[in-house]
Amino acid sequence: MKVLDDGHIYELEETGRGEGTQQISFMKRSGGAVRYDQEWDGLQTQEVLRALIHRTIYLNEIIPCVETQDAIWHLRMALFVYEARAYRRKQEGKNRKSPTHDDTARARGWRAMPYDDVPFSEEAIELLPVGDDGHILIED
Repeated sequence: MKVLDDGHIYELEETGRGEGTQQISFMKRSGGAVRYDQEWDGLQTQEVLRALIHRTIYLNEIIPCVETQDAIWHLRMALFVYEARAYRRKQEGKNRKSPTHDDTARARGWRAMPYDDVPFSEEAIELLPVGDDGHILIED
């Protein structure tokens, strides 16, 4: 992997017969928390995780194994935590407006997981509907 634009554009090495590369580009948008001279549309990490979950489920259907099933769980948990962060920041009115949000009362990572304020779970999270902002749609 080669970093072409820190945090936004990566060049990945192809595996197989050729010696090619592919680029993956993430969106670059300014907000209250960060300002960029140049902006562009692109992927969100969550969308890439959805693709990785789908591919890993596909691979597990071909050759099932516990390691692949564990990978599915961990990918789902990564997507869940990203979406929980987005949900909480939206609830606080701070999404893209502030570099910080109040997480003092919350556990760090998977160690205790008090996500009882988040109205979705990691179970099949990749199948939940997504809004125009790339995050899970929450029905009131």
